[in-house]
Amino acid sequence: MAKVLPPFRANVVGSLLRPAAIKEARLQFQSGAIHAEQLRAVEDAEILRAVELQREAGLQVVTDGEFRRAE
Repeated sequence: MAKVLPPFRANVVGSLLRPAAIKEARLQFQSGAIHAEQLRAVEDAEILRAVELQREAGLQVVTDGEFRRAE
């Protein structure tokens, strides 16, 4: 099968919109309802989910969405 190139060039810039689960976990962490390890577990799960969605979309280069970056 011949490789088909799109009529445009695109680059992955890194940032993705943060999922509601991460926003909620950060609020819980700030209020003391959960520990840092629990926040990290939510971030890990959402990062894996984002990477899988990018792979399913056919991207060859994926990003963690910068989900751990402070807003």
